Amino acid sequence: MLTLQSLLQVVPDAVKGALDQDTLDYLEGIVEESGDPATLRDAAEPFLADAGMSDDDLNAMFARLSVNADAAPSEPAASSGPVRLPGAVTAAPMSAATPTPIAPVPARTAAAGSQSRPRSSSGSKKTASGSSAPAKSAAAKLKQPKVQAFSQQSRFHTETVTTLSNDVDLKGVNVIVNDTELLVDTRLWLKAGYHYGMVGRNGAGKSTLLSVIGDGSLVGFPENIRTLYIQQLDVLDTEMTVVEAVMASDAERQKRVSDANAIERSLQSPDALRAALEGYIGRIAGESIAQAQKIATLRSGKRGKTARESALKAENTLLAGIRSKLYAGGKQDSEVAADVLTTLYAELDTMDAHSAEAKARAILSSMDVSEEQQDGPISNLSGGWRMRVALAKAMFMEPDVLLLDECTNHLDLAAIAWLQDYLAALEDITIVSVSHDRDFLNAISQEIIRLKDKQLTYHPGNYDEYEQTEDELRKKKERQYTALERRREHVKKSIENFMKHARSTNDSKILTQVASRKKKLERMVGIDRFENGKRFKRANWGGWHETLRPELKLERAEKEVDFSIPQPENLRNNGPLVSLDDVSFEYGGAQGRRVLDNVSLSIMMGDHIALLGLNGCGKSTLVNLINGTLKPTKGEVESQMRLRIGHYTQHFVDELSGVTESGLVRLMEDNPGTKEGDARKWLGSFELSGSLATRPMATLSGGQRARMAMAIMLFSNPHMLLLDEVTNHLDMYAVQGLIAAINEYEGTVILVSHDRHFIRETADECYVLQDGRLELLDEGVDEYVQSIAAS
Repeated sequence: MLTLQSLLQVVPDAVKGALDQDTLDYLEGIVEESGDPATLRDAAEPFLADAGMSDDDLNAMFARLSVNADAAPSEPAASSGPVRLPGAVTAAPMSAATPTPIAPVPARTAAAGSQSRPRSSSGSKKTASGSSAPAKSAAAKLKQPKVQAFSQQSRFHTETVTTLSNDVDLKGVNVIVNDTELLVDTRLWLKAGYHYGMVGRNGAGKSTLLSVIGDGSLVGFPENIRTLYIQQLDVLDTEMTVVEAVMASDAERQKRVSDANAIERSLQSPDALRAALEGYIGRIAGESIAQAQKIATLRSGKRGKTARESALKAENTLLAGIRSKLYAGGKQDSEVAADVLTTLYAELDTMDAHSAEAKARAILSSMDVSEEQQDGPISNLSGGWRMRVALAKAMFMEPDVLLLDECTNHLDLAAIAWLQDYLAALEDITIVSVSHDRDFLNAISQEIIRLKDKQLTYHPGNYDEYEQTEDELRKKKERQYTALERRREHVKKSIENFMKHARSTNDSKILTQVASRKKKLERMVGIDRFENGKRFKRANWGGWHETLRPELKLERAEKEVDFSIPQPENLRNNGPLVSLDDVSFEYGGAQGRRVLDNVSLSIMMGDHIALLGLNGCGKSTLVNLINGTLKPTKGEVESQMRLRIGHYTQHFVDELSGVTESGLVRLMEDNPGTKEGDARKWLGSFELSGSLATRPMATLSGGQRARMAMAIMLFSNPHMLLLDEVTNHLDMYAVQGLIAAINEYEGTVILVSHDRHFIRETADECYVLQDGRLELLDEGVDEYVQSIAAS
């Protein structure tokens, strides 16, 4: 068994004498909590290095320690250990009841963008294959990934914690998830007030990067810059009112309101009052300890050792110190409660907390959220209105940097048009948006950030300009490379000719020319000009390099995902695949809400049709009638007998987020008799080969899960594809690959999508569903967008 004693036995005596008692107590707590040599090394290495141990000595010592631990039998851990903070330090804020002086906000809903861990789905949901799976319990079985995010640090703490401007310029940024490197020694550069679009392959780490910036776990990010991370559907389905949800986004205000409410409610109960005061003391202590630990992480050398010692002492003594200060002079709980309430209300006055509701309502009104909607529950709002609430929370917090992750998912075109106009008008806020919607990025982006090969690169202009510039630069480098190779071949031939001439004439002077030409050939290995057009000079290329010139690297165009949509088998009947004749549908029976009113449509083999309309207008209902899932209230829906339909719903990705089995297992279970080799080959055609095919689907990125759901759906070789928001979660290159595959597909495709570029490229006919009526648009999706702008 690994113990502190076994560690000290392999530590040199000189180093052992340099470790003080606080450090030993801290290491003993680590040993008793984990017992893992790797975990112990992470904790002990900084102290041992400061005490004088070299890297070689550390490697040898921990290797020996690991061998000893593996050989020893396991024993139960001892119950004693260092002083631990009470649960109040890490517990969720107490729910707020209705306070007398301050408007309450229930603490059950977190602030927008405040999440630091992936959310797991709750409840029992239908999986991609149609089976029911308890997503929450399944996700709970998965080990949460360990995320490390750090940047190049200065030895001087103040240089890395605060800055004098709202620009972000971090060098040496690294992001590691478990053992997978997503970013390696790259530069994070955000200019204040700029609007950025971020693009990259699914699984490259875009969402992870936004997450570590938003939750403050990126070590070195300036503390004076306020960030807010808004994920897709960040406003949850809750009975909290809209105005309460906006006020709850201010976490600092909410903590003080919760503490004040808890103490006020407990004034008549001594036990409850003591518990409320302990909760307040725990919160203050936890915040101070977290700050001390952050300073210890940032500092290095002797100053780092001193900072770590301070952090250890704070962890063990801060609670007692706060208690003694509050209860000085023998004060009773009631007196301490009065002092704490005075402090809390003073802090709230400084934060202008009493005007929070008025401020929240003013922001919501500016977004055209009516007073009735403000006082109603969030659960009554559609996706587009919930996105307005999420943005209202952002404006209430007044962030310097706003991080948006696929914020257009599940929004209709009207909501997207409003969102892009609103974001484009924000001048003083830096925006970083990850999106698959080309038109959306073109509307809001001033610069594109590309995440590729674990590096971030920056390209002025919107997405179309970025693509054009990259294509021109790639062609320019190809021309430079061709010209360079042509000149090298010319020099090589001249050397060969000179050598032949020297051998035939025995002229030693020619050998001097040959040597000169060889040196010239050695120098012809890189660029002649920089990308800005200036001629290469050694003086402008600082630092130490292994080559005489920068290497001319050819960048290949990003490869599109090669979706394999099998061509459908021929049906005997050449008539419509599905026909709707005066179909009406009402939820709640004949006297319920009418969604479709006398809709008639004939769908032929090879039709590519897009269905447009606002959220809730009945598009999904119409798709379910075509699929046979629903039966019409009035009229008839007829389909061919042997017709196979593949139905991709917009909720597939969310459902797979709680599935612990792999895509390979799911595909073989859904299709008995399928050989593993054939299943692997099929998934590989969707760029889901190797470990991606065998990993639990819950551990895949959103885009990878989307491709997995599509692969499972298409394996049955359907005649008709019903694709409901199929581009959600896919990256740009996957969308382009899907466009190419759909255009080559000879079967029928029914699209429900908000992606204007995707619809333009794939749909031959566009219908709009409005007030229950289906109407053909002669000018396609652009006609619908223009009608939205005019309304």
